[in-house]
Amino acid sequence: MDTPPASPTPPTPPSAQFSRQCLEALKSIGKTLGQMTLYKVGHPAVEATLALAERHLNEALAQTQGELSFSVDQQQWIANGRIVGTVAQTPNAVLAFFNRFKLSSLTFKSGLSHAELSAFCELAAMREGALEAADPQAFFEGRSVTHVQLSEAVYTKTDGATPPSEPGQGDAGAGAGAGAGAGAGGDAAAEEADRSLFAALETPTVEGAIQTLVGKAVVDPGNRAKAYEKVMALLQQDIQKRVDEVTKTLRHEKTTLQNEQTRTQTVLGNMVEGVVVVDEQGKILMMNPAAEQIYGTTLAQAAGKPLAEKAGEEHLVTLANDIATVSGDKAVTEHVVHVQAADDTKRTLKASGAMVHNEAGKVVGMVSSLPDVAKHKALQKMQRDFVAHVTHELRSPLSSIRAALEILQGQFLGKLKEDEERMMATAIKNSDRLADLINSILDFSKIESGQMSVYPKPGDAEKIAREAVESLTPWAIKKRLKLSLIAPPNLPTVSADAGRIVQVIVNLISNAIKFTPVGGSISVKVGTTVVSNEKYLEFAVTDTGCGIPKSEQKRVFEKFVQIAAGEMHVGGTGLGLAIAKALVHLHGGKMWVESEEGIGSTFFFTLPSYTGPRDTASVVAKPKALPWWKRLLGLRK
Repeated sequence: MDTPPASPTPPTPPSAQFSRQCLEALKSIGKTLGQMTLYKVGHPAVEATLALAERHLNEALAQTQGELSFSVDQQQWIANGRIVGTVAQTPNAVLAFFNRFKLSSLTFKSGLSHAELSAFCELAAMREGALEAADPQAFFEGRSVTHVQLSEAVYTKTDGATPPSEPGQGDAGAGAGAGAGAGAGGDAAAEEADRSLFAALETPTVEGAIQTLVGKAVVDPGNRAKAYEKVMALLQQDIQKRVDEVTKTLRHEKTTLQNEQTRTQTVLGNMVEGVVVVDEQGKILMMNPAAEQIYGTTLAQAAGKPLAEKAGEEHLVTLANDIATVSGDKAVTEHVVHVQAADDTKRTLKASGAMVHNEAGKVVGMVSSLPDVAKHKALQKMQRDFVAHVTHELRSPLSSIRAALEILQGQFLGKLKEDEERMMATAIKNSDRLADLINSILDFSKIESGQMSVYPKPGDAEKIAREAVESLTPWAIKKRLKLSLIAPPNLPTVSADAGRIVQVIVNLISNAIKFTPVGGSISVKVGTTVVSNEKYLEFAVTDTGCGIPKSEQKRVFEKFVQIAAGEMHVGGTGLGLAIAKALVHLHGGKMWVESEEGIGSTFFFTLPSYTGPRDTASVVAKPKALPWWKRLLGLRK
């Protein structure tokens, strides 16, 4: 922008009212800029503060001769040469505008219109890097702004050279005679003494230079030491004074930042009770009981693990990307934090809280409401309780129907026609399917409500797998499929609830039989693997079916989800794999799938090997009493 020619400073009105109106005008402009970070021009909030700024400016302009010029000097606002207030009394946005455009002054002229003031505020509120803000003068010309003037600060560098003497200066003239000769000799001696002094001052320290000067000026050694001490004391006082003046602003800014940090931490501290401490890699070091309840785990289980590793779908984890203290020479980017959460959870929790800022944009409070996720969880619990109750009530009459059908089949065996026997067999088969459906729903309801228990005991992994294979061999033979078990000798003892693991393997083999075409093969393999330096037993069920698409492989373990493999689609509840995976997790293992369309699928799961009597306890067994030091620190198991 062009620097306007210097103009005479407008006369300063003498009244205190002028100072107040100028300061109020700056405050109103700052409030308008603050509102424009949220709303556009035309919004009622923006228009209200803009009208207030226009009124104060016009009232101040009425006391001048047509111009009102603002500038800042040593943290003080100057209006037409008069101090009207301090920078601390106005929002930060006004000073930021001066610094951003490197202004020496901001001038408003009589006749200022509402549209011109709006255009000025739009320029001041633009983000850095905006193309229109690169040339303010062109922006003003495009908006026909003639009553607002920006003056850039211009700095010039001087070489410090002494101006040459005027002609004739120092010219003694002719006829000086002997006096001139004596004067020339005295000048030569003085120049020699100066050269000697300058040579002596060629010392690398200030103390050495001061000692030389004092030695030349003071003859007596005692007085010389006193003079040196006095000069050094004066020098120290002067240096301290200058350092205090230079660092005064820095100390003020440091105190301001510390106050802001304390206030923000206090606001956030009153929002939550839970506290989690992590190291520089984001791994958990400490959690208080409130945080354990929120996170859904104990410190003993979570210690040393990444914070976001065990976060569930109901959690929103926000963590700084650079946890280490950021040095002063490194700029913090806008991607300073990483947010991990399910989309619904993120939307719900973010919408349940609002930060409260003051006009300067500082955090001063928080407004929160009960998040919808709490209501959602309550509704889910009601739904689970209802389903569990209904399915439980259905089990008894279904058992009676099944028993009645078996009695009828036994009594009329050989007496019924072929069609009637087929109908009887179909009725019994459908009652069995309905019983399986009810049992699956009951199992999953127990898992979701946390009431499912498994009781791991030392067992033979090959024997558990063989029991599952033998129970489904007739079905595989009927469908002309090859079903085999592969298990090396001397396998480690597994820690498992045998009945539940047989249920898991049966489910995997059943799915393989359903989705494998006639003539295919299914194999069950048992082996060992190492996870985090601990030995596990690994089970794998492989088929030569149609395979599962990559996009659907994560969904197969979700409840009530059924995936059509190729052109095949079989009936079912969509709960089998969800229950199987949950049972494996209750044992401390992991389940996953690897599949390729047209080739087949392999479902894997791991179980911990038996390491001692502690593994024989129930997973949900009541914990023993905590040591006194854990109770003192508020720690749990």
